[in-house]
Amino acid sequence: MEGVLAGGCQCGAVRYAFNGPIPPAYACHCGECKKQSASAFSMSIPLTYDALTVTGTPNVFETTAFSGNRKYNYFWGDCGTRLWHSRTNPPTAITLKVGTLDHSVDIAPVGHLWVSKKQAGIMLDPDTDQHQTQPDDVLVWRNNLGQ
Repeated sequence: MEGVLAGGCQCGAVRYAFNGPIPPAYACHCGECKKQSASAFSMSIPLTYDALTVTGTPNVFETTAFSGNRKYNYFWGDCGTRLWHSRTNPPTAITLKVGTLDHSVDIAPVGHLWVSKKQAGIMLDPDTDQHQTQPDDVLVWRNNLGQ
């Protein structure tokens, strides 16, 4: 997808836009991602926060990721939509939640993390990059997806 891409929370109180193309997406199957998405996995794309134009001010709370790293979770409190995560507050490098894009139907993950925690019955494309946990340097891995 090229051009200006947009998305936001379910109720529309927080909106964002950025210029495409969309970076390669990945799916995480860890317990925390399953819980935050209320589904079998969470799908994200790596971006810099500065690439976004944001209207509205999301809430933020700090958690410890499944990997043990600190993570700041940005969401809109009224509708509860998780928008992006960052290792910093204020955010710098973020992982934008693919499901918050207005048009995400054509986005498929090219990599998978924490496959050891994958929900039963979910089949993964064998041509994708898969890790039982996560690479030692997940930031480098994210930035090299699809290359």
